[in-house]
Amino acid sequence: MAESRKDQKKKKKPNGSNRFYRIAATVLIIAGLGILGYTGAQHLMVKYRQNQLRESYEATAGFRNIEREEEETEEEVIEIREWEPMRLVIPALDTDLMTVGDGDVFDRKLLDQGPVHFQMSDLPSTEGGNIAFAGHRAGRWNFFLNIDKLEEGDDIYLDVAGYRFHYKVEWVRVFDKYDWSPIYSTDYPAITLQTCEPPHVSNPDYRLMVRGALEEVIPAPVEAPLVN
Repeated sequence: MAESRKDQKKKKKPNGSNRFYRIAATVLIIAGLGILGYTGAQHLMVKYRQNQLRESYEATAGFRNIEREEEETEEEVIEIREWEPMRLVIPALDTDLMTVGDGDVFDRKLLDQGPVHFQMSDLPSTEGGNIAFAGHRAGRWNFFLNIDKLEEGDDIYLDVAGYRFHYKVEWVRVFDKYDWSPIYSTDYPAITLQTCEPPHVSNPDYRLMVRGALEEVIPAPVEAPLVN
């Protein structure tokens, strides 16, 4: 017997549970798109901030081409006496970042821009001292996410004022979060990178530290900006 039109409508009408699942799926899709959009906007913002820092670095007033004279020896003293824009390059991690200075290393707004210089640490010098940077390993930017993969002998470059300070990794170690001794001044030229341990934890109990010792100072591989 043929079904009546009323019976056919009843069959086509979705039940309450199906409607709920459709609404829930729609809400989840919208929420997912919102999260992706927010994350994408954050990545664009950090890229924008890094570009701003790079422009400041390339336009540094003290930037200079260095041509070593034959009579110059390795005894030449090179010392950065005040903060200038710096570029941090770690080839083993495919890392090329502009650093941030003249601010509180615990300032999250600064940490969102790039690795931040510890004001209590030194500036680059061939005489001695330890320049230290802190970088995210959790949250949005993860600038130092993979520094635990560095090994003894890996290269770390710090470009500033026309110089490239070339460091070699000495050690990678974990310290208590209240132990600040790794960023204290040293009697030899050094660099120290600090991040959270373990990764992806907002307030961990430990800090991962990477120490590098100065190998040499050479001209930074960037042309000096034109001055009008």
